Amino acid sequence: MILVVMLIPLYLLGQPSGGGGEGGGRLAQLRGKYDIAESDLGEISPASETMKLASLGLRGVAASLLWKKSHDYRVMHEWDRLKATLNNIALLQPHFDKVWEFQAHNLAYNVSTEFDDYRQRYEMVREGTEFLTKGVNQNRKAPRLVWYTGWFYGQKMGMSDEKKQFRRLFSEDEKLHEDLLEEDIAVDSPEARGPTNKPDNWLVGRLWLNRGYDLVESGVQIRRQTPLNFYETGPKWRLKHAEAIESEGVLDERAQNAWQLASTDWKAFGNRSVPTTAAFTIKLGQLDELIRQREDKIDTLEEVAGDAYLKARAKAIEKLDPVQRDALSTPEGERTKSQESIASKAEDSISVDYDSVARATKQSMQLQALQLVEDIKDLDERILKTEGYRKQINYPYWDTLALAEQEERTVRARRLIYEAEKANADAELEKAIGLYEEAFDVWAEIFDDYPILVIDDTAQDLYESLRRYRIAIDSDEMPEDFPLKAFVELMGEYGQVDQDMYEQVRQTQKDLAAKRQAELEAAERLLEEEAAKEEAEKKAAAEEESTDESDAEMKAEDAEVEEVAEPETTEPETTESESEESEEAADETVAEADDEAEMKEDATEPESEAETSDAEPSVEEEAPAGDGATDAPAESDE
Repeated sequence: MILVVMLIPLYLLGQPSGGGGEGGGRLAQLRGKYDIAESDLGEISPASETMKLASLGLRGVAASLLWKKSHDYRVMHEWDRLKATLNNIALLQPHFDKVWEFQAHNLAYNVSTEFDDYRQRYEMVREGTEFLTKGVNQNRKAPRLVWYTGWFYGQKMGMSDEKKQFRRLFSEDEKLHEDLLEEDIAVDSPEARGPTNKPDNWLVGRLWLNRGYDLVESGVQIRRQTPLNFYETGPKWRLKHAEAIESEGVLDERAQNAWQLASTDWKAFGNRSVPTTAAFTIKLGQLDELIRQREDKIDTLEEVAGDAYLKARAKAIEKLDPVQRDALSTPEGERTKSQESIASKAEDSISVDYDSVARATKQSMQLQALQLVEDIKDLDERILKTEGYRKQINYPYWDTLALAEQEERTVRARRLIYEAEKANADAELEKAIGLYEEAFDVWAEIFDDYPILVIDDTAQDLYESLRRYRIAIDSDEMPEDFPLKAFVELMGEYGQVDQDMYEQVRQTQKDLAAKRQAELEAAERLLEEEAAKEEAEKKAAAEEESTDESDAEMKAEDAEVEEVAEPETTEPETTESESEESEEAADETVAEADDEAEMKEDATEPESEAETSDAEPSVEEEAPAGDGATDAPAESDE
C-alpha cells in the first residue's frame, strides 16, 4: 500500500512532457528550463535509451567492461569486433565527449597503422572521422568535438607520412563528400576547394572549425580546451593549405592567392577577442596599439607630475650599469649602432616607481596622476598577457610568413628550387646547378627582408637543397660572395638554428617587417600614381589631337576663304629690315616678271600666273618675311 501511494507523487514529478505545449511533470519542466533534456543535448537514439534501461542501473559497470574489451580486440587485430564494441560504448555513454574523442583517435591513429596498404589506412582514418561526426550529432553543445573533427581532417590527412596519398584519396572520395554535404559542410563551395577545383582536406577541416566558432559565439562555453588553441587552428589550416599546395608543385598565382587569403584569416584571428586567465580579454594583433597607449599615458603623467617624474626616472637610471647609462646619456644623433642597441634595451629595463611619482605630485594634480598610474598598470598587465599568448603560438612568425609568401619573388624562389630538385633527380647537373644558384640569389633577398624565416620548415628544406648543390658542384666550401653564406653559418653543421641567433632574429624581425611592408605599400602607390599619370597623359594627348584637328579644319577653311577673296592691298606688319628685304624682293620680282612677259617659248604658264596675280604679285603672296624670302621668286620661276 505504501508503494502504491508513493507512485502518485512519482508520477506527478516524473511525468514526461508531451506534444501540444504540455509541460509534463516537475522534473520535465526543470529540464526544459535549464536546457538539460535529452533532446537539448543532441539526437535521441532509441537503441541508446534501450541499452540504458537494460543495464538496470549498472551502465557504468557495463561501459567499463566494454572499454576493456575494445582494448583486447585492438591488440588481437579483431577489427570488426572492435567497431561493434565502440558502437556499444557510444550507446551507453552518448554524452560523454571522451568516448567519441578517444575511440576516434584509436581508429585513425592506432588501428590505421596496422595496415600496410595506404588505402586501408585511409579507410580507418575515414572511420575515425565518421565516428566523430556521429558524436557531434549527439552532442550539439560540445564545441570541443566539432573542433576535434576539424583537427582530424587537417592534421591526420595532411601531416601524416601518407599525406600525399591521403590528400588525393580525400579529394576523390565522392561518398564522403555527399555525407559532409548532409552535415551542412559546404564541400562544393570555393571555400573548400583547392587549386584542382576538388575538396581539400585542410579547407574542409577549416569549415568544421568555423562551425565550432559559430557554436561558441551563440553562447556555448568552451570546455576542456584553452580559447587560444581553439581559435588558432582555423586560421592556421589556411596557412597549412598554402604550404601543402606549394609542396605539390602549385607555384604560380594560385599559391599567391592562397597565401593572401591565409594572411587575411590570420589578421582576423589577431583582431579576435581571446579570453585569458585574467579578468579581461586580449587581441593578439593589438600589441603595438597597447604599447602606444602606454607611452601616451607615461607622457601625460610626465606632464602632470613634472619634476616628480623626472626625479623618479633619474633614480631608476642610476640603478643601471655604467655602459647603459653612458648609452642613454649620449644624444641620439651621436650614438653608435652598438650604443643604439644598448640604449634601446636600457629603456625597456628602466623601472620607474609610478606610485611614488603619484604621491610626490602636487596636491591639485594628484588625483589625475593616481588615475594615470592605474591605467599604466592595467596596460602593463595587458601587454604582458598579450606577449605571453603570442609566444605560445608563435604569432609573429605566422604573420610574417604569410606576408612573405604572398610575394611573387617568394613563389618564384620556390619554383626555382622545385625545378632544380627535379633536374637534379633526372641527373641534369648543369641545369640543376644553374637553377640552384638563381634560387639562392632570390632567397638571400627574402632572408634579408624577412630574417625570421630562417627558423621555418622551408629553411630546413633549403638547407637540404644546399647540401645537394654542394654534391652537384663537388665542393664543400662556399665562396666568399656566396649569397647564402650567412644562412649556412646560422644553420650550423647539422642544419639546426642556434637559439641565441634566433633571439636576435626575433627581436629585429618586427622593425624589418614593418619596413618591408612600408616599401611594398610605397611601391604600390607609385604604380598607382604612374598609372594615373599615364592615363592623364593619354587623355591630354587625345584632347590635343582633337584640338589640332579642329585647328587644321579652321585653317583649311580660312585658306579657302583667302583663295576666293584674293586680297591685293593687304600688307603684313614687318620690321624695318624685313621691309627692306621685301621691297628688294618685290623689285626683283617685277623685273623678272617683265622679262618673262617678253619670252615667247614659255608664254602659256606665265600668262596663267599673270592672270591670277594681275602680272604684279603682292608682297604677301610672293615674299614671306624672314631669311630666305629672296628664294621665293626662284621657286616661282621653276
